Amino acid sequence: MIKRIILISLVAVFAYYAGIQGITPGNITDWFEGNKITETLKSTVSKTLELAEEKQVAEKAGNLIDDLKENVSD
Repeated sequence: MIKRIILISLVAVFAYYAGIQGITPGNITDWFEGNKITETLKSTVSKTLELAEEKQVAEKAGNLIDDLKENVSD
C-alpha cells in the first residue's frame, strides 16, 4: 500500500512539474527523436537477443558434446 502511495505521489509530482514547465507530449516525442533514443533502444534490444541466442547455442553445443562423450566412453 505504501509503495502505491509513493508511486502515485511521484507521478503527481512529475505531472505537476511538467505542467508548470509547459511540457507537452509533443515536446517529449521530439526529445526522443532528437536524441535518437528509440534507435539506441532498438539496437540494444537486438544485441541482447543476439547474445541470448549465442548463449543458448553454446549451451546446446555443450550438452551435445557431453552426450557424445558419454556415448563414446560407454
